[in-house]
Amino acid sequence: MEQLVRLAIVLAVGFLTHAVRSFDPAAAGRSQPAGVVLGAGFVLVAAFFVGRIFAGFGLPRLTGYLAAGILAGPGALGLVNEAMLADLKLVNGVAVALIALGAGAEIDLRSLRPMARLLSAITLIAIVGTSVLLVGVLLLIRPLLPFMEGLGMAGALGAALVTAVAVSAQSPAVVVAVKNETGASGLVATSALATVVIADLVVIMLFAVASTVARMLLGGQGDVALAMKNLAWELGGSILAGLLLGGALALYLRKVQAGRMLFVLALAVVAAEIGQRLHLDPLIVALCTGLVVQNVGRCGHALLEIVGTASIPVAVLFFAVAGAALHLDVLAHLALPVAILVVARAVGFLGGTRLAARLAGAPDVVGRWTGFGLLPQAGLAIALGLLLGRTFPEIRSASELVLGVVAINELIAPVFFRWALVRAGEARAEAAVRAEH
Repeated sequence: MEQLVRLAIVLAVGFLTHAVRSFDPAAAGRSQPAGVVLGAGFVLVAAFFVGRIFAGFGLPRLTGYLAAGILAGPGALGLVNEAMLADLKLVNGVAVALIALGAGAEIDLRSLRPMARLLSAITLIAIVGTSVLLVGVLLLIRPLLPFMEGLGMAGALGAALVTAVAVSAQSPAVVVAVKNETGASGLVATSALATVVIADLVVIMLFAVASTVARMLLGGQGDVALAMKNLAWELGGSILAGLLLGGALALYLRKVQAGRMLFVLALAVVAAEIGQRLHLDPLIVALCTGLVVQNVGRCGHALLEIVGTASIPVAVLFFAVAGAALHLDVLAHLALPVAILVVARAVGFLGGTRLAARLAGAPDVVGRWTGFGLLPQAGLAIALGLLLGRTFPEIRSASELVLGVVAINELIAPVFFRWALVRAGEARAEAAVRAEH
């Protein structure tokens, strides 16, 4: 009965939103402040209840958020149009920063020291190894890829390099969301979160290097020195900014009790907007900030409490907007190569993690289940896919391929990761979560 009530609420909110927008049909195709607020409000309410409906069937709530976003987005009902999505980037950026702050605050480097060998092995074998595997797969399926037509072997290799790295990106945001939802704690949850944080840094570096090589192989004027300078600024500047913000936040949390939530939100805006305008990576900035608060300031618990208070609306809006931005239409003409890459990526991560765990002497449970935490995709993969299309207009449809892979992994991978945490015996709040819904 509760599920029917939730469904009725979603339908009622949808009809009301459509009715309000019908008063000004000419505004449907353009962005207006009222329209943005209306769209964001609808997505927030509808996604929240759809998430609870999904949870009632034992599925991750964030999958429900994504589904609600897809239905509301431009590719379906159009309650949230492209102009609204563009204006919601600020909210989305702040959400990414808050999630990254929480991810950084979750990682106690002292407790990870015994896992250093395991994390290094997973990074090298599973992350880098899978990127190499995907390059080979892309070259093998060249006849299925429109952007490979007319390219020589050198050009095809360049295109495969940047596409493979973009496809291999993971999502700390999804790992944090599923981990928090299930209350998971243990070797699998900890190693999965630490791995995806490290993997994001590795993927960003690999993409910068692959882009430089691809420009030269595709016949462009690849300035290696300039590319390395930009890479050094993006990584080094982001880390430095994160350290400075982390010090300021740790000091504030230790000395001041009032206005903590507003201060954290202000830092999230700084990381998301000002950092981006300075060509820094907001994800790295926020991750480093959280790491400093946890490991230097030793007040990560206070930051996690603040982020936890805001986690429900932040997660709902972030994943719903991500769902609305998915380009499911590309699956119609790229279905086969997308499916091949999804499978190859999963095989690389799962097999690579298992091999890395065995070589590092980790418990069998780590090798069997940690790799599922590498499967989900969201913000970084979408950003790299779009960047690929803008940076290499001659292989623009490679961007569609990446976004198609992201669409599949964004929908199904969280389900597999939740299942893995349950099978590993680490989803301690699973019974409570199901009872709640």
